[in-house]
Amino acid sequence: MIESIRCPNCGAIAERHHLSYLGQVKTQCEECDYLLVMCTRSGHVLESYAPGLPSPRSLQPIATRLASLPQRQVNNSRTRDIAALRV
Repeated sequence: MIESIRCPNCGAIAERHHLSYLGQVKTQCEECDYLLVMCTRSGHVLESYAPGLPSPRSLQPIATRLASLPQRQVNNSRTRDIAALRV
């Protein structure tokens, strides 16, 4: 029996083959080259391959800068600087 599922690696449409004569379940995705073969009797992984996915170029790291404010706060005879976090 062949079942259409979502790939656990990339989310594209993948195939899950139930191979009862071998006692195995094979999941494969043509989009990202994902492969997982499991034993139905023991649950052990017999073969697997899950390549890393490329990160989208639109995602950029968040830059942060810690800057001191010109004001000071006085609390119980102690003076400390207040800083602001700008994102």
